[in-house]
Amino acid sequence: MAAEPKSERARVRCVINGETIEVWQGYRLWDAAMDAHAKLWQACGGHGQCTTCAVLPVSGAENLTPPTGLERFSLGIWFAKPLAFIRKRWKGKPIRLACQSYVNGPVEVVGLFGKKARAVREKLGLE
Repeated sequence: MAAEPKSERARVRCVINGETIEVWQGYRLWDAAMDAHAKLWQACGGHGQCTTCAVLPVSGAENLTPPTGLERFSLGIWFAKPLAFIRKRWKGKPIRLACQSYVNGPVEVVGLFGKKARAVREKLGLE
């Protein structure tokens, strides 16, 4: 019996805080941001607890994996986290945590914290 050929994972384009990088499909968005030197905040080290890696998808949101239970919980318990300071401003927007999102296709996101993220949001007219 012949073994089935392994399917090749595609390379996909990610733009994170204006930095472009190509990663393998299924790569974690947080790791892509680290590799691209995109300057996403990261207080908890990518464990889905602090919400400082919160991003706003600009395009390709459908190419991110669905929110995990931990992500929904962390974004839902906002009053004790940094996201509380900006929650009202981004209410109703599809905020995601980069540490809990995996890339399945081309995506562009911008962070909600930091100088670089703010400059990119201003440039995109999201400020």
